[in-house]
Amino acid sequence: MNKRQRVMNTLNGLAADRPPVCFWRHFGNLSPEETVRRHLQFFRETDMDILKMMCDEFFTYPMELSMSPGEMLALRPLGAKHPYVRGQVERASQICDALHGEAFTLYNAFSPYATLKHTLGDLQSMALLRNHEDAALHLLDIICEDTCSIIEGVLRESGVDGMMLPLQGAEINRFSEKSYRRLVAPTERRVIECAAALSDKNLLHLCGWDNIPNHLEWWDQYPASMINWDVHVEQVDMAQARDRFPGRVLMGGFNNREGSLLHTGSKEAIQTETKRIVHKAGRDRLIIGADCSIPADIDPARIRWVVEALETL
Repeated sequence: MNKRQRVMNTLNGLAADRPPVCFWRHFGNLSPEETVRRHLQFFRETDMDILKMMCDEFFTYPMELSMSPGEMLALRPLGAKHPYVRGQVERASQICDALHGEAFTLYNAFSPYATLKHTLGDLQSMALLRNHEDAALHLLDIICEDTCSIIEGVLRESGVDGMMLPLQGAEINRFSEKSYRRLVAPTERRVIECAAALSDKNLLHLCGWDNIPNHLEWWDQYPASMINWDVHVEQVDMAQARDRFPGRVLMGGFNNREGSLLHTGSKEAIQTETKRIVHKAGRDRLIIGADCSIPADIDPARIRWVVEALETL
């Protein structure tokens, strides 16, 4: 069974020879050519089934950071022809073309709130929401429209199978539910629905980025065939997740952090943990991965050890 068949069977609830594997990492703000090369190298060296693209050159939204709230209110969407949009469609296309259909592919599109936070910083973005709500909501709308343009271009043109949609902002100490529903959820939902209209193979990533548990229930109604969450922050293990996220293909199992088993453990320990995760979750509708992006210095052999362990199940 090849990589794409394995993933498609898993998504469709059909038998697969083993669970697929998907880990991802950041590569940094690189040239287009180097971004493509590093993605392909990581895929080849790890022998994974799914390549999740993370083009860090587009990590932040292209805007002037010293802009006043009044200037933010005057902003308009960049549009589908802007390099911020076209560059991501082109990068995804270049990677897909080089893969020749070998891998199942996902492209990353952050929620508008997450993009706002990455662009302005956590403190400044929260201050903008608190003190200049009209400007903040307008900026979220602008980011949302351009994010939907990215999603539409990637899914219509590049050959990518689906989107990975990371969600942030639902930490238990950040917003009240009322505030979240008013400030964050509207643009978040629009992005997810944009992806769902074009692909039924999307992944929701419930990000535990700051080691603070989230109100997972705020995200329960969003459509996606796959779901990935922070097992170690949320304290929802792979077995519990069958009831917690019914009907979804589960992705995860490994702690992604520096110094964790995946990062520093022995081959025997990593392969034992791989088999334990499968035993805990059951092998159907399961993709082995991590809580979030793995350390940049991780040896790709460690991911191959995971693949090898699955091949002996």
